[in-house]
This record gives sequence, C-alpha cells and structure tokens, in this order.
Amino acid sequence: MTELIAGPLNRRYQIPSEKDEPAEFRPRSAHGTPLHGANARLVLLRTAVLGGVESGADALDDEPVRRWATATSLGQHRPGEGRAAGDRSRPHRLLEAVQLRRRAAVAALAAAAEGAVRIMRLEAQGAVVTGTGDAGVRNVGITLHGTYGWPMIPGTALKGVAHAFARDVAGTAEDEIVRLFGAPRPGSRGDAVQGAVTILDALPGPGGVTVTEHVLTPHARTYRAPGGNAPAPPAEYLNPIPIPFLAVEDGAFVTHLIGPEPDVDRMTELLGAAVDEIGVGAKTASGYGYLTAGTDAP
Repeated sequence: MTELIAGPLNRRYQIPSEKDEPAEFRPRSAHGTPLHGANARLVLLRTAVLGGVESGADALDDEPVRRWATATSLGQHRPGEGRAAGDRSRPHRLLEAVQLRRRAAVAALAAAAEGAVRIMRLEAQGAVVTGTGDAGVRNVGITLHGTYGWPMIPGTALKGVAHAFARDVAGTAEDEIVRLFGAPRPGSRGDAVQGAVTILDALPGPGGVTVTEHVLTPHARTYRAPGGNAPAPPAEYLNPIPIPFLAVEDGAFVTHLIGPEPDVDRMTELLGAAVDEIGVGAKTASGYGYLTAGTDAP
C-alpha cells in the first residue's frame, strides 16, 4: 500500500510500505519557490505537511508552514525576490490595487447613500493577533481574508471594541450608542435598529504588515486538557509546552467607515481611542492588540 503525503509545501511524497524513506513524487515547482503566489488561507487551513517515516506518517509537521508564512508575511510578499525576513520593501502589488479598488467602491457607495467616508490607518504598536480560536489544524488560529488570504482585523471586532469603549469608558449616552451601533445587543430584547455607521474589515495597507512567529508556553496543559483520567495537578517543576503561533508585529491596517457625516466623525473618534486604550483581538492583557489610529484623505 502506498500513501501520498504533502511536504515541504512544494513537494509530494510517495511512501511505499516496504521502504523506510519517502520517494519524491513531484519535483520542485517551476517558479523555483515554495507555493509561489499561493493563498495563505489555503496554505494554513487546507495544507497538511506530514513528518517523515521516522516520526510516523500521521505526524503533522507545522514548521514548514510557519516558515513559509513568516517568509512571505502570509502571502503579502513573493518569496525569492530578494526580500529579507521582516523587510516590507517589496510588497505584493495586489496590496495597493486592493486598496485603490476599495476606495473607489466605498466612494461610490457613500455617494449613492449621500453619506461620508473616513479612512483610518491602524498601525500596530506591538504584536496583534485576532482569530486565535478559529477552527483549523493549528493550535492557535489567525484571522485571514477569505479572498486574498492576508491577515486582517474583522470589522465586527473593530465595532465591538468601539462599542465597549463608548459604553464602559467614554460613558456615552444610551440613545447615541443605539444610533451609532444599532440594537438590540445579542441576548437582549427590544426593537431592531440598524447602526448608522458601517465599519469595513481592516486590510493590510499598501506597504503590507509583517508576520512573525510567537510562542505560548503553557505549564499545566495536561491538567487543563479534558480527559478521563485524573491529571497531575500543576506544579513548578513541570516543563512548559511551547506552542508557536503567528502574529502581526509591524505595519498598518486600513479600514473605512461609512455613514452620515456627524456619526462617522463620532465613530472615528471612538474607534481611534478604543484600539489605543482597550486593544483588539487576543492577549490584550499581555500587551497584544494595541494600535495607533490616524485618518487619511478619502
């Protein structure tokens, strides 16, 4: 019986049962680089790189995927173009094209609705990670755009953190919150009201964002993991179990706000303060997720 496995990203292997070493099934890609131009969402969520025979054919080897993710910043830069790790000097030209197309679409939408548009740049103060609980084969997820595969901050996350800031920090009046954000909140009762302002997903700006590898080190994983047997209690002598994950560490995201001009201006103010003081995404208590907001001309 022969099994086919994937790895390292641009090769496939045959594993004949009578041999100990895998034989290469497909040669290196014609472009000479692993997964040239691949969509990062497909690589992370639909690619399984398996370990060699010595580790068992069913052992997931995540290291090649993470190496590709950091080398290309999850598809924002093409590998093999003279770009060093962390250097955003050669961004994918599609980044700028997407921003230009979105600007045109948003301007047309605002004109049709007789509304206003505000463009916000959200620059990472440190590491930012969203979607850590997203489903997938990795231990820690990251939110990626469904079409382009790039890292992104969902508009729902931005709206949620702005709402939390307005309610809990700024002390905004309830009627203003309902007008800006809509009602009712999940789990509450009341008449449905649409929010006046639309916040679009924040995509990487024309220069892209840098993706790096971070590590979680839980010390009591076996104790907290579900299981039938009673696990040993946490103790200082237990070794941590490193869990690598991907995060954005540099660069700026761009989002667009659309709605009546006074409401858009108010939402811009609330969102800018929220991402700076509350942060967005996971691990904000550890310093992740804080951004500096600025506005660009429409």
